[in-house]
Amino acid sequence: MLFHFIELEYKENDIKNATYYNTNNILDSSKNYIFEIDSIPVGIYINDFLTDDKIILDTDFFKFLKKQIQISQNRGDISGVINIDKLQPCYKKYMENVKEFNESKSRTIKNKDINYEFCNPIRSSIITKDKSLYIKNEKEYEKHLKNIIKKIHKQLKSSFQLPKEYDKGLFDCFYSQMIINHRLRSAVHKDVKNKFPYSSLICLSNNKDLKEHVISFVDYDIGIPMINNKSLLIFDSVNIRHSNNEIDQNLLNDRFSIVFYRK
Repeated sequence: MLFHFIELEYKENDIKNATYYNTNNILDSSKNYIFEIDSIPVGIYINDFLTDDKIILDTDFFKFLKKQIQISQNRGDISGVINIDKLQPCYKKYMENVKEFNESKSRTIKNKDINYEFCNPIRSSIITKDKSLYIKNEKEYEKHLKNIIKKIHKQLKSSFQLPKEYDKGLFDCFYSQMIINHRLRSAVHKDVKNKFPYSSLICLSNNKDLKEHVISFVDYDIGIPMINNKSLLIFDSVNIRHSNNEIDQNLLNDRFSIVFYRK
């Protein structure tokens, strides 16, 4: 497999977390890339990764993904600056008691009148081996995602140094969690709470009109074209700010993304 090396160069900017960002500097999706900062690898892009006889992305697969989606009000910057018009009715009524927000204004801060925090709602589910959503559907996770996770694990081991010892995660692989997103355009954010810097991302849709969707490394003004149902991006999501380019809403409605990570 041939890779092109790209040295990421920081671009001064005033782009804030939880805002939306577009880049026109989009890479050629026909090539594979290794991203470096100061000659140290921080990411790898494989344009045609999911084309494998063991990986079946059929109608049943997408029905399964859709069944896993819940509404999350706790995702922070990725969900954008809080917009009262986006909030569910049960949260709108609490806004009059909100006194403060976090620095990016993507999350409320608790006070004496409201004892929890919330963000804009997004269609997203966090999956771990001990969560009920996984336990109830374990056989389906094995059927639809095991081969994907196993293949990503193999690529992760060959691309980045893993700890010599670790508790086995999903399907005895390194990653312990995954997030399934639906209809989500990510605002500018970093995954600062992850214990391991390198996360893996795939983008999926059964809409044939959706050819690719761009994830940008915001501070380097570079866009990575995630080919629908094919590409893999592994990168340092803890230290590299990232977001999604704008996409037609009709195409976004059919788009899933899955992020695999260790926490």
